[in-house]
Amino acid sequence: MKKILLLLLCCLSCALHATERTILLGPKTIGAGWKDNILVEGRHFLTAKAGDVVTVYNDQAKRTAQGAFQDPKDWQGVAPEYGCFNVDGPFRMVLTDEILSKIRERGFFIAGHDYRILRVTLTPGEEFVETIVWKGPSVQMKPDWSASAELPGRCLKPLQVGDGLRLHVSRVGDGAAAKLMDFTWNVLEPATDGIPVGQDGCTYYINDDAPLLKLQLSGMNDNVAMRIGGTGFRLDKVGIVQCTAERSEDLSQAQRAPKEYKLEPGELFHGEKVFPDDWSGNLRLTAEPFQECTENDVIILSYDLLPDCATPQMSFRENRGKWHDITGAEEPVWYKLDGNDVVLTFDNPVLLDHLKMSGLVVTGLGFTLKRIELITAQ
Repeated sequence: MKKILLLLLCCLSCALHATERTILLGPKTIGAGWKDNILVEGRHFLTAKAGDVVTVYNDQAKRTAQGAFQDPKDWQGVAPEYGCFNVDGPFRMVLTDEILSKIRERGFFIAGHDYRILRVTLTPGEEFVETIVWKGPSVQMKPDWSASAELPGRCLKPLQVGDGLRLHVSRVGDGAAAKLMDFTWNVLEPATDGIPVGQDGCTYYINDDAPLLKLQLSGMNDNVAMRIGGTGFRLDKVGIVQCTAERSEDLSQAQRAPKEYKLEPGELFHGEKVFPDDWSGNLRLTAEPFQECTENDVIILSYDLLPDCATPQMSFRENRGKWHDITGAEEPVWYKLDGNDVVLTFDNPVLLDHLKMSGLVVTGLGFTLKRIELITAQ
């Protein structure tokens, strides 16, 4: 009996400490041109609370990679600071009551370009412990980015890979952004050049050894190790945030990213892209594959119908501005879906010109897009 109780206590202890929960399992490639995204479903946040943290683990990020957490309703950031930011390692979103009111209802898109999502997790906010290491005096950042605060090396001595630097701010204006630099006034890494700053400040996580090494080598004792600059806010305090959570290996409630396929010659898309009945689905194709096309060419779109959608339909828009119909028509042209492939011909000169200039957006509802093939005339 004692052995059974001991086993139960061990299991309970593991469950209590394994609090970083996987909500989406990749891989999911976010390619070039802001054309890719993936929806994280709202069901994961029904019991979440303000202060909890979403983490996106990723790899294969290019030097210019960017990310975004977008509201499916209007494709804007779920908060201004999450509309567009640089990606260089794992990135996080701290949930607020305002964000939760949106994502519980309709989830959110992870978007951007030039990186691959490996896993998305949700961690209770109390698992992130903060120690204040710099208390001012406060510095008001100027519109010309000329002001900065200096942090001596002793402030950053506890900093380790995986920890975050949290900026506590006030007097936040429109377009507020922070710039984290070493003692030579150079940015720690590209991702620290213009971090969006919200009313609650911002947190920058140390994701690899390179920026940490810069700070450690320059910041002996009271020497300046870091300069924090920016515009549109006042810097009041700086803290180091450390995550104490252990990751749960329970994947029973996790979403799985659609299987990714290697494109064959002539394929523009091959996968499983869901277009739900809330009009939130779309797929962007850049102009590049259409440069040599003629009026005799076509694209063929294969799909599976979703159950319980009364009027599944598809439309093609110009990948620019207000997404006008690709044909130039004033009103969108809709293709009613009956299970057969959709064929888009290029015999309209306006359509072909739009394809070559800006590319194509596929939008609609009630289907899962499986494949897009470009057929060129011989």
